[in-house]
Amino acid sequence: MAFSRITQVHFEPSQACNASCPMCDRNQNGGPVNHHLTNATWTAEEFMNKIDIEFIKKTKFWYFCGNHGDPHMCEDLPRICKWMKKKNPGIRLLTTTNGGARDESWWEELAQYSEVNFSVDGLEDTNHLYRQGVKWEKLEDNMCAFIDAGGYAKWTFIVFRHNEHQVNIARGWARALGVQEFIVKKSGRYINTATLTEKEGHQAQNRKGEKKQYLEQPVNPKYQNKELPKFKELEKKYGTFQNYLEQCTIKCKAEEKSEIYISAEGFVFPCCWLAGQPYKWWRSTKEGDVHDMIQNYDLINIKKTPLRDIVEGGFFKRVQESWSGKRLGTCSLKCNTGYDPFTAQWQ
Repeated sequence: MAFSRITQVHFEPSQACNASCPMCDRNQNGGPVNHHLTNATWTAEEFMNKIDIEFIKKTKFWYFCGNHGDPHMCEDLPRICKWMKKKNPGIRLLTTTNGGARDESWWEELAQYSEVNFSVDGLEDTNHLYRQGVKWEKLEDNMCAFIDAGGYAKWTFIVFRHNEHQVNIARGWARALGVQEFIVKKSGRYINTATLTEKEGHQAQNRKGEKKQYLEQPVNPKYQNKELPKFKELEKKYGTFQNYLEQCTIKCKAEEKSEIYISAEGFVFPCCWLAGQPYKWWRSTKEGDVHDMIQNYDLINIKKTPLRDIVEGGFFKRVQESWSGKRLGTCSLKCNTGYDPFTAQWQ
């Protein structure tokens, strides 16, 4: 990807989080926190010093989310957004969050600069079953403060068996609150990506490592991810799913969107999926094909190396060259053209 082509950025403002969602890599199935994380968080001063103004001016869309943290853990996020809007009034900013932290004044300020996608998976009696640690009253107060301040709010609802009966109720409640978009999300996280095997559900733990709820797919077919049945079909056709991945055609989603990913620690990757590989809690950071390809982490850290040099440097080139040779497992899994549960989440 040429530096001049970049128009979008997926940015992780913070590696910290108030929640412990069982399917998130920041913890062990909702239990103990991933020991690879440092809870790195950008400050406004750091952002303004390390992100070039001319780059801000040429980009069209920044998505504040990340792999491990929640953007609202970055205290300076409203200030960062204000600075970006000043430098590029036409830029679109979108923040995805569980909404369960900060005071109402913080959300009122953010409403002036960024759209917000509130990830709320149910109602008062069910949201905490996945969004462990999020207090409903706090979340609701923050959503209302953001909306009342004129903010453009979205509500994304991941459907599980335990909350599928509440989708329409939540949609109505969202409308009553003033939410502009209600999005039903059909999770594709029922494949173990480490072993490439199917799983019926996901066992959640609490911070002490004690078993809690068992997360299952919804029963209603309209809330199920339509791509998941293809896993068995491809497994049968190719002998194993791994065999399919070794032969599949790769069409890079990040390249299609002209997007790059910047982590809370400053590392620049083509996408969030590759960026997450060094942080898998069940293995060393030095394990995996992505680490082998990086060689020197300082060379892909925007806090130490200019962004243009990173994007047009060796790591990005090696990733692209791998698609026609010994491909990265993550590229094959996430951007193959025959099995795409990621896109199907919103279909």
